[in-house]
Amino acid sequence: MTLPVLPSTLRSGLHGRPMRRDDAGRWADLLAAIEEADQRGEHYDAADCAEELADPELDVERETVLLLDGPPGADARAVAYQVLRSRSGRAEGPSLISDAGVHPAYRRQGIGNALLAAARERATELGATLRMRVPESNTGAVALAEAAGMVPLRWWSELDRTLTEPIVAVPAPAGLAVSSLGPDYDAARWDGPLRTAHNSAFADHWGSAPVSAEGWAHSRTGSRAFRPACSAVATTADGGIAGYVLSYEYDADTARTGRRDLYVATVGTVAAHRRRGVAAALLAHVLRTARDCGYDTSSLTVDAQNPTGALGAYDRAGYRLRRREITFALTSPRP
Repeated sequence: MTLPVLPSTLRSGLHGRPMRRDDAGRWADLLAAIEEADQRGEHYDAADCAEELADPELDVERETVLLLDGPPGADARAVAYQVLRSRSGRAEGPSLISDAGVHPAYRRQGIGNALLAAARERATELGATLRMRVPESNTGAVALAEAAGMVPLRWWSELDRTLTEPIVAVPAPAGLAVSSLGPDYDAARWDGPLRTAHNSAFADHWGSAPVSAEGWAHSRTGSRAFRPACSAVATTADGGIAGYVLSYEYDADTARTGRRDLYVATVGTVAAHRRRGVAAALLAHVLRTARDCGYDTSSLTVDAQNPTGALGAYDRAGYRLRRREITFALTSPRP
C-alpha cells in the first residue's frame, strides 16, 4: 500500500510507515482511545494486537500503515492506522477490506480521507472491490464513506443476551451428538475436519472465502481468545461434522468492563444438515456451558441477509439486537 498523502495543513511531525510487530503496544493504546470516543464495545490489548500482526495471511509491509506523531522512535505516538486484507469471495470476486481508525484528537483534519485514498489506490492495483464496515450510528464514518462514492452493500446485526435469563435445552437432532471441543482442544483431531466443514458450510455465504490450514490454525483455534470448552460440535454416528460453534473471550474486554462476555464468532451448519435444528442445539449447549463457566453475557454478529435463516435461530436462543453495522463498497476497475 502506498503511504497516504497527508494534508499539507497537518503538523510536520506526522509521518507514516508500515506496521511492525513491536507496534502492538502503540496500536493497542490507539484502539483504546478510539473506543473511548466511539463506544463500539470493543477492547483489545497489546497481546491481541501482536497476534493480529503475526497473522501469516496479513501482508504487513504492503497492506498496513501506522501514522505517528513525533520523531521516529519508541516515543512517537500512534494517531491513525489502516490494515487492508485481501479476500477472494466465491461469488463476489476479489475484495480489499479496510480496517482503519483515527485518534479522536486528530479527526476532521483530512487523515481519514488520506487513508481511504491509499486504500482505493491499492484496491485499483489489485482490481478489487474496496470495502469497509462501520457502525450505522457513526455518522462521521458513514459520511466519509459516502463522500468517497462508496455505497451501502450489506447490513450486519450485532446481538447479545444475558445469561441470567433462562436457557432452554434443545436436544440434538436424531442421529447427531453435541459435545464441547474442550476444555483441552485437540488440534490434531479437530482442525482439519472443522476447517473442511467451515469451508463447506459457508460456501454460499456472501463475502466468504475458503480458509487455509495456516489461517485456521492461527486465527481460529490457535487464537489466545479461543475458548474450546464453550465451543461445540455436532457429529454424525460415523464422526462426521454436521455443525459447529467457535467461541471466544477477550481478556481486555473482561478487564475493561468487569463482566465476562462469550463472543460466538462462528456458527456453521453443513448444507445437508440444515433446517433440522442443529444450530439451535449447538447454541443451547454453548450458552448453558458458558453460564456454568461464569460468563455474564454472550454476543455475536450476523449478516442480516444470511441465507440460512440464522437470525431466527438467534432470536429463539434469546439474543436481541444491540446495534447494526454497514458494509460500504467501492468497485475498482480491473487493472
